[in-house]
Amino acid sequence: MRFLYKRPRLDQVSNELDTLMEVMVSDLFIYLDLFVFSFIFTMFLSPVIPSLTMAILFFLVSYSFFGCLYYFVISKITIKK
Repeated sequence: MRFLYKRPRLDQVSNELDTLMEVMVSDLFIYLDLFVFSFIFTMFLSPVIPSLTMAILFFLVSYSFFGCLYYFVISKITIKK
């Protein structure tokens, strides 16, 4: 069955990997990822959080904190390189 599957050329694989890396390190994707992780973090801590208002406030604070941490630490380092 191996003879039926043709491997892609190395330059095609390299181009696809470059495109994938551009998407994975884009700021929009990272902020979307931080949004999802903050939501999951809030859901895991929901039994401890006393009310819905506090849960929403906790979500906003955690998303803001992680977003600022990314912006001031990670993106500033990559700009200087």
